[in-house]
Amino acid sequence: MGTVLRIDVDGAVVVLPWPGEDAGRWQVVRTAVGGPADAAVYHRRTQLHVHGNGQSERLPMNLSVWVLASVWRGMEIPYGFYGPVVVTGPQLDALDEAMAEEVQAVCAAVAEVREEWVTRQPAGEWQARAELLAAARHRVAALA
Repeated sequence: MGTVLRIDVDGAVVVLPWPGEDAGRWQVVRTAVGGPADAAVYHRRTQLHVHGNGQSERLPMNLSVWVLASVWRGMEIPYGFYGPVVVTGPQLDALDEAMAEEVQAVCAAVAEVREEWVTRQPAGEWQARAELLAAARHRVAALA
């Protein structure tokens, strides 16, 4: 039995109830992201479900998801993710335990870095991105 997670724009990770049938699952995804959802694959064992019009509706950027997708791809993704994002396994299956742990670890790393920035600002945008990615990669490596 796996879990399905929603990553909020503030970095909070919420476990979602996951119904047995696909129609119910799509409804949970649409409700969780706040509108129509597009599925994106950044890791072969997961799917990210993002708001289909998040940027045009001016939803806040989801920094934790940007870091997660960038770590999974092994490069900085050149675009953002907007609004809450749902993370499932492939084909709307639940996440396996290892992937759920990885998602939570990356979000925790981002939260810790952002907390540090309250008292210590990064030197610039490039340095901020590098610091977030390094912290997340370190946290993922510690899981192995």
